[in-house]
Amino acid sequence: MRRIVLAGFAVAIVLFATGCADREYPATPTKTPQPSPTPMTPLPTPTASLTPVPTVATLVPATSTAPAAPSTPGQPTDTPIPPTRDPNLPPEHYVMSRPIPEGYVDYADRTYAYGSTAGGTYRPHTGEEFRNPIGTPVVAVASGTIHYAGTDQTNVYGPDPNFYGNLIVLMLNGITYEGKQVYAVYGHLSKFDVNTGDAVTAGQTIGEVGETGIAIGPHLHFEVRVGDPMSYMTSTRNPDLWIRPYGGYGTVAGKVVDGSGNYLRQVALTFHGIDTTRYTWSYAGDENIPDEEWKENFTLGDLPAGWYTVTTRSATKDYSLDVFVHAGHTTWLNLVLN
Repeated sequence: MRRIVLAGFAVAIVLFATGCADREYPATPTKTPQPSPTPMTPLPTPTASLTPVPTVATLVPATSTAPAAPSTPGQPTDTPIPPTRDPNLPPEHYVMSRPIPEGYVDYADRTYAYGSTAGGTYRPHTGEEFRNPIGTPVVAVASGTIHYAGTDQTNVYGPDPNFYGNLIVLMLNGITYEGKQVYAVYGHLSKFDVNTGDAVTAGQTIGEVGETGIAIGPHLHFEVRVGDPMSYMTSTRNPDLWIRPYGGYGTVAGKVVDGSGNYLRQVALTFHGIDTTRYTWSYAGDENIPDEEWKENFTLGDLPAGWYTVTTRSATKDYSLDVFVHAGHTTWLNLVLN
């Protein structure tokens, strides 16, 4: 068996086959655990999508230098010193705080993350879910102006009228990306406490959690949009790259490609840490738009800092590698499935 230990913070990796790891149910990032469905099984023949981009670096270790497998998942035995951050990575843009205040469930439900389908149950997700009871306060993630507060029955922000029900669209003050305005979208609200045109400050209560529109159960649907705030298919971006991680937590972003550099959809990735196991998936739909600079097709936010063993599989092989996640930063992985 061969296993790769990542000695750098951002690398492009060609994975080599190893033994298959047992699957577990995902743990939640912090606080109260939530129920989680069975992780999505990777498609036997993943569909290629999007356009390949240049890699940051390439690491293809020779067989004779491959390190021994760690005795405990997430705890490499031969690389005790965490790698430093690669200075060639794109700049991070963690300009948003949490849309749910502290004291409530302020972390995203990872069973239906951005770009996932919850095991094929729903359409590809364009945001993140924050599951809380009706009436839980919703707050501004940054200072800005209320671009819109109302229903989307006539002002349609989703694929169909009344998709989000009561919603708020917040235009962030002074925040543009690649020359485009940045917005935060709050959907399925039970009520809103602001009006179109109001100025708000970061942390200000602007509404309450509900289950209006197509919501199944009470929760906040939160999106980041860049450019046209009404474009469901071209403007959404992954909130993991915009919401600041908790103290002591980091974010993983990367891409899963085939040997020709084509992006692969709905590939399941498992992160085994010392005390936790988490799951994520590569993006499923055309409406899941990679960041203009990072050009990712998967993320995993709110991951406790430390070592993880990452496993995945193709139609014929199982793969494994070790990676260190740094607190407060984005770790980049380029995963090539041959």
